[in-house]
Amino acid sequence: MKVRGVEISEKIGESAKFRIYLGNTEDGQKVIVKVAKTFEDGNILAVELGKFNLLRCFANQVSSYEERLGKTDSHYDWLFAELQSSFVEPTQGDRRISFFKVSDTELDSLIPLAKLYAGTEIDARSSVWILGRFFKFYGFFELIAFDLDSNAPQYPIFSPNDYLLGVEKHRLIYYNFSGDTFDVIANDFVKAIAKYIVDWVVIGEDPKEQEYLKLLQDFATEGRRTFEQAHSELYDLVYKLWEIGYHPFTYRERGTLVWKTIKGE
Repeated sequence: MKVRGVEISEKIGESAKFRIYLGNTEDGQKVIVKVAKTFEDGNILAVELGKFNLLRCFANQVSSYEERLGKTDSHYDWLFAELQSSFVEPTQGDRRISFFKVSDTELDSLIPLAKLYAGTEIDARSSVWILGRFFKFYGFFELIAFDLDSNAPQYPIFSPNDYLLGVEKHRLIYYNFSGDTFDVIANDFVKAIAKYIVDWVVIGEDPKEQEYLKLLQDFATEGRRTFEQAHSELYDLVYKLWEIGYHPFTYRERGTLVWKTIKGE
C-alpha cells in the first residue's frame, strides 16, 4: 500500500484502535506509520499529535538554550520519535494516518522493547544505560512542568510497548502515546521502571554488581521524589563502580547460558 508517497510495508505493532507499520518515502527515508482502524479510532492519533509536538518544541527550546550557554546539547530529541505529519486520508476510508521519523539512528536497527524483554536477559551494565535513558526521558517532563510553573509533571503512563530500543547506539525511543497523568512526585513511576529492570537483569556475584542491585531494589521499593534525583543517584553510583563509558549490549536468550554482545561502530 502506498499513501502520499510512502510505501507501507512490515507491520511492527497493533493496538485496539490502530496498526503500526514501517514505511519508505520516495527519497529512501524510513518512517514509522500509524494507521487508525476506523475513522472514529483516529481520535487517539489526533490526541497523540499534540503530545509529540510538545516534546519536539520543548526539546528544541532546551537545545537552543544550551547552545546560548555554550553547553553540550542534552539531545532530548533522541529520546522520542518525531512526528512528521498526521492527516485524515480519503483514499483509506477517512482513517487518520501519522508518519514518524527517528533522529541519529537507523530505524531498521530498532527493536520493540517489549519484544526484546520477552526473549532475552541482560547483564548489569547493559541495564544501566537503559535505566538511565528512562530516567532522563521522564525527567524531561519535570523540565516541562518547571517551564510551565507547574508543581505536577504530566508523566506518560509506563508501558514497555511504547518504546523502541537501539542497542548499538544506546537509544531508547518513545514512539507511542498510551496516556499520561499528573503527579506531584515520581515515586510510582520510578518504582515501576526499576522493577521492570530488576526483572530483566541478571546480577552476578561481583561485589560491584551486588551494590548496583541494592540501588535498583531501593528504586523499586522506595521510588524517588523526582526522576532528576533518581538519575543523579544512579550515575553517581555507576561512576564510582565502573566510571562512565560505552558498554556493548550484552544479553543471553532466555533459557540459555551463553552471553552475546552487540557493539556499535
